[in-house]
Amino acid sequence: MEELHRKFIARRLPFKNTIHEVEKMLKVKYLAEEIPKSSLTDLQYEMKETYNKIIKCFKIEDEKILQRVCSHADKKLHEEYTDGRSPNSLETEWSKINSGKLLRIILISDDGKTMSNYKVQGICTALVQDLAIMLGISLENCSLDNSYYVKYLQLLQLRGYL
Repeated sequence: MEELHRKFIARRLPFKNTIHEVEKMLKVKYLAEEIPKSSLTDLQYEMKETYNKIIKCFKIEDEKILQRVCSHADKKLHEEYTDGRSPNSLETEWSKINSGKLLRIILISDDGKTMSNYKVQGICTALVQDLAIMLGISLENCSLDNSYYVKYLQLLQLRGYL
């Protein structure tokens, strides 16, 4: 773990990422498209406390990208949902999300500049991991005594940043 800590310090990775940096990662790596917050009407009820802090929303629906970025376990969950549905069922936004044909990402910011939280609608482990990395960690939490920091270092290593 000390080796990962040294690599993290040496790489001088940002402790926080701007909304612009997160947006760039989503658009380049996942071909995400920005969508208006107003198009996600369910968020007003689901995220009452943080709705006014939602700064950007995106969708990913490119089939090739989804096939590439979703893990085998993710795809199994999508299949389970699809197998349990009636073939005559109407396809809705939520059925697309549950079957792995659509992901939606909601970025939340306390200061309007950096990402302070996020929400993913749909299952894609790689996307959640990349967003967790982009969420960053505060300098005061960068101690090997902190279990969150240790998990953060392991995630950075798993995703190829260290």
